[in-house]
Amino acid sequence: MIKIFLKGHFDQRNVRFGVREHSMSAICNGISSYGAFIPFCSTFLNFIGYAFGAVILSALSHEGVLYIFTHDSVFLGEDGPTHQPIEKYMLCRTTPNLNFWRPADSNETLAAYVHAIRSRKTPTVMALTRQNLPILKGSSFEKALFGGYVVHSSQEKPQLIIVSTGSEVSPCVSAAVTKGNWNVVSLPCWELFEQQSIEYKKSVFPEGVPILSVEAGATLGWEKYAHASHGIDSFGVSANIDDIAKHFKLLPADITAKGEKFLEWSKGRTFYSPIDKPTL
Repeated sequence: MIKIFLKGHFDQRNVRFGVREHSMSAICNGISSYGAFIPFCSTFLNFIGYAFGAVILSALSHEGVLYIFTHDSVFLGEDGPTHQPIEKYMLCRTTPNLNFWRPADSNETLAAYVHAIRSRKTPTVMALTRQNLPILKGSSFEKALFGGYVVHSSQEKPQLIIVSTGSEVSPCVSAAVTKGNWNVVSLPCWELFEQQSIEYKKSVFPEGVPILSVEAGATLGWEKYAHASHGIDSFGVSANIDDIAKHFKLLPADITAKGEKFLEWSKGRTFYSPIDKPTL
């Protein structure tokens, strides 16, 4: 049983904030500013919209708050579009001094926690899924700390790279396995990946290979790493997880078909690594 901090019980560590996302986040900022403690708070990811003023203050004030947010995608199901954070990934990714993690399995989740606890001057938003996810054969706690890495390799120059995050990485791997010469990149933390050397980043996204992003969220922003994107540029739907995956074409067979269609379009075209950009 969790013991709650309240009047007469000031020795406890947990606060029941209720449905008060902004107050919850603001109080965590205060705890962080006071020092001695590493505060965390939790709710559904979509409700970061209510909290975002305080989340921005965390980033502005260099408060290392942990925002451990769950139910991170359309796959939460019958709660419907009011609970499905289609645009929230990019909202977080475009906020300065904010680390946004969307791990694909327990190894990457561990990396997210370790990096968040080490990041005392930068707040972290973790987007964690509702459903159970398999531990991916190629996933790695150590590699996830680079922010992005090749989670499935064709062992030769790939014909196609699929880059993804969170619960979508697993069906992407399933799609790639059927093709044999496709790589899959897991990119759980863009901010951390951007801190790596150009040599490392180009080893993940080499020259001459078309890149397709797959994520259950807005596609705007993925042009940073991909030449084409498959995602969700509408609000979500209310349905069970299987029907939602079918509706938004996020099943392994759908991803395979998207990749094949992209490769057909790609014939005769030259692809440069999106990492190869000028520093101005």
